[in-house]
Amino acid sequence: MLTSLYIHIPFCDKICTYCDFRKEIASSDKKTKYIDALIKELNFYKDNFKSLKTIYIGGGTPSSLDLELLEKLFIALEAVIDTKSLIEYSIETNPNDINKSFVSLISKYRINRVSMGVQTFNDIHLKLLNRTHKPKDVYKAVELLKNNNIKKINIDMIFSIPTSNIDDLYNDLKHLQNLDITHISYYSLILEEKTVLDYQIKQNKFSLLDEETEALMYNIVLDKLNEQGFIQYEISNFQKNEDYSHHNLTYWTNKEYLGIGVGAHSLFNKQRLFNTNNLSKYITNSLNLNFEKTSYPYEELKEVLMLGLRLTKGINITSINELYNINIMELYPDLLKYIKEGLLVINDDYLSFTRKGLLLGNLVFEIF
Repeated sequence: MLTSLYIHIPFCDKICTYCDFRKEIASSDKKTKYIDALIKELNFYKDNFKSLKTIYIGGGTPSSLDLELLEKLFIALEAVIDTKSLIEYSIETNPNDINKSFVSLISKYRINRVSMGVQTFNDIHLKLLNRTHKPKDVYKAVELLKNNNIKKINIDMIFSIPTSNIDDLYNDLKHLQNLDITHISYYSLILEEKTVLDYQIKQNKFSLLDEETEALMYNIVLDKLNEQGFIQYEISNFQKNEDYSHHNLTYWTNKEYLGIGVGAHSLFNKQRLFNTNNLSKYITNSLNLNFEKTSYPYEELKEVLMLGLRLTKGINITSINELYNINIMELYPDLLKYIKEGLLVINDDYLSFTRKGLLLGNLVFEIF
């Protein structure tokens, strides 16, 4: 049963130095053609939306669209989806894109969750990442959202930024406490190939922090957010007041979702699928209503295990064994090795990471 819809907006006003997502800076005309194509794909799949519980509009930066164009998309969504029945309706944005007009628009169409890419409150590091906002913009945005009854606010943060140190991290965490929000996604910076930052590192303009410092920073994040009342429920995600990201839980619990837009991926009808990554081709395909997706290998058990272990609750051993008619410890004997090494633990029939294991999760994921 399809419960979640992801919509990709591949446009940004500036390109962050670390980002390798499908995005570009585009003209107004190209953005309009893209939204027209996106709406055609939306209508192509409209018969599948009867059980939707979450919509996530991501990117790129959806708020880089003109408000008129964004409203055009919202109207199209309302035409094929009962948005009143959604438990979560999310949009990604930059802090400096949040103004009265934007908030008024998303409130009108019942969007109830906003995810802001903040990354850091340090002006030097913001410049390094090529972010366009200032720390004060974040405070203004959060206040404006709360004043308009949008209480579900996520902030994306990054630690282990080149040139950053432990004091910078503590300062960022203090800002988060002052904002009094209920969801935080906190990621370690990952150097992706062919990004601006990757080029700068190779040119020796900056250097990555060492693994020991990165591990120390992650532990500080876990401890300080816990002190602030946050509960970690996934490797990089923290909530309080039961404010989970229901859409992302669809991914982590391996439930079906549909992704529309250029480069969007799906788990749909028991298949892993993706759209073309070529924006011009995507727009051209829409003229012929050609939205057939390309499939790629889907190994259900391995994905259930990998995604399930991302959650701090972990995976239920008995349920996995019965569902797939296996003995997970016999099928993957290295799990026992990592239990002995203190990376994994079994509690109440759930296999999950230890604090040490959270830092070294990729070692465990490699066995799948």
